[in-house]
Amino acid sequence: MNILTFYKKLTSVFLFCVVNSFFGQNNYTITFDKIDEMCSKGSAGIRIDTIKSGDILTVNWSNGQNNVFSINSLDAGNYSVHVVIKAQPDTVLITKKDTVLKFKIEKIECPVVVSNHFTPNGDNYNDYLQIYNIEKYPKFALYIYNKWGQQVHHQKESYTPWDGTWNGVKVLDETYYYIFYYDGGDKSKVLKGDITILR
Repeated sequence: MNILTFYKKLTSVFLFCVVNSFFGQNNYTITFDKIDEMCSKGSAGIRIDTIKSGDILTVNWSNGQNNVFSINSLDAGNYSVHVVIKAQPDTVLITKKDTVLKFKIEKIECPVVVSNHFTPNGDNYNDYLQIYNIEKYPKFALYIYNKWGQQVHHQKESYTPWDGTWNGVKVLDETYYYIFYYDGGDKSKVLKGDITILR
C-alpha cells in the first residue's frame, strides 16, 4: 500500500497503468506522480496507455465510482481501484490484466503561512499582510511587534488583513516580528517570524 502524507500542501496521486498493446503480453507498471494542491482534499486518477482496439476496460473505485479515470475530494483514509482489461479475439473474452491498486491518504494539519513582506502604498497590490490557512484556526491569536518590542498590531479569532497601521497611523517602513498562536488559549503551539513593510 502506498502512503501519501499531506503536509503543508495536500498531495494528489495519479496511478499510471501501462499495458502492452500486443495480445498475450501483459507488461504493467505503476508509478506515482504527486501534484501539490494548497490544503485541499486529495484526488486520484489512472491513465491506461496503448490499449488494443476492441479491448474491454472496467475501472471500479472503492468509494463506489465506476468506469471513471479520476476521483476527487478525497478525505484521509484507505482507497483502492480495481482495473480489469479484457481482450476479445473473435468471440472469446480473455483477461489481459486484473489488478487492484491500493493507496492510503494521510492528512497532517495544514500549517499557517505568513507573508514575509507587504507594501501598503495604496496601489491595490500587496497592500495587506496575507496569512494563508488562518481560517482553519478559529481560536488563533496574532501579535506583531516593532524592533523595540512595542506591540503595533493584535488580532484574535477573526482575521482582518493588516494594513500596516497602528491606531490609524502608518507604521514605519522596517522589519516587524510576529508571534502567531494557533490556539490563543494554548500557548504551546506557536509560529514566529518577521515581516518587512516597504512602501
